[in-house]
Amino acid sequence: MTTEHLDEQLCRQCRGRCCDGHPGVWSDPERFFAIFNNGEIPAADELARILEDWQLTLRDVGGILIPAPRETEQGCAARDENGCIYDIDIRPGQCLALIPKLDTLLDDLIHCHLPPESGSGSARNNWRPFQPLLKEVQGG
Repeated sequence: MTTEHLDEQLCRQCRGRCCDGHPGVWSDPERFFAIFNNGEIPAADELARILEDWQLTLRDVGGILIPAPRETEQGCAARDENGCIYDIDIRPGQCLALIPKLDTLLDDLIHCHLPPESGSGSARNNWRPFQPLLKEVQGG
């Protein structure tokens, strides 16, 4: 996952306003499994344990389940007063791909955006083959 758009100084100043809408997802299944299970696709019970241990959820993105941080009324549950609680090496791919905009600090509106290759459509396509596993984890 590239961090070419990551502006740590701007993100620190912003303190996660881009995360106010909702948490980003781990858009790349291979990276998710590498981070949380040594690159192996876990069985459903192991994946459920990983989600619980890391306080993650399966978000329904256009009918496709995708691992993501949990969501609160304020946005991403992984956001605290200093920004994202995840180290850069494990942060969700969509979060790393966000293109920050200084205007977010200036007018307190969210001006960050995602490049198309990191958007929800790409994430859905990437996770589509794993839906049987994720639906089993979800209990359906």
